[in-house]
Amino acid sequence: MSNKNVYLGEVLSQEFHHTWQMLRQAIKNITPSKWNERIHDWSFSFTVYHIIETAEFYNRNTPEGMEWGKRAGFSWTENSDEEILERMAALTKEDMVNYLNDIEESITKYLANVSVEDLFTTDGFDNGKLLIIKKLLYLLRHNMHHIGELNKFLRDIDSTRINWE
Repeated sequence: MSNKNVYLGEVLSQEFHHTWQMLRQAIKNITPSKWNERIHDWSFSFTVYHIIETAEFYNRNTPEGMEWGKRAGFSWTENSDEEILERMAALTKEDMVNYLNDIEESITKYLANVSVEDLFTTDGFDNGKLLIIKKLLYLLRHNMHHIGELNKFLRDIDSTRINWE
């Protein structure tokens, strides 16, 4: 593998690592009483789950076969809203960190072995029209958007905010 290949994979891996570290801080800093508190249709724990599950989705070669909600023990199409809320509320911070660790490991392994040429090819997303590099950059933006929401919530409740990584 050329230095250019190693470098681009390393850079992406480092940027993802920083988002995962910020997410870990958010999970650590939220108080247990606020972890599952629902404000309208939003909760801290659900947003954490959404960030990680979306990373799992975009770490695939195709959108086909993704079982949304599986890690939390539900199906968006088969379970009622009440069942989904109940199962989401049962997820602990430790559950989320374990899920995050699994996804981070998978993405890190992928980026350690991907070539520049591979990053500028497509896979099964967007009918084969979406460059893999664009998919990964989208995922980084997605992570930071939602981590920003979590950080604002931490600020609003006078909790320790996330440090910039």
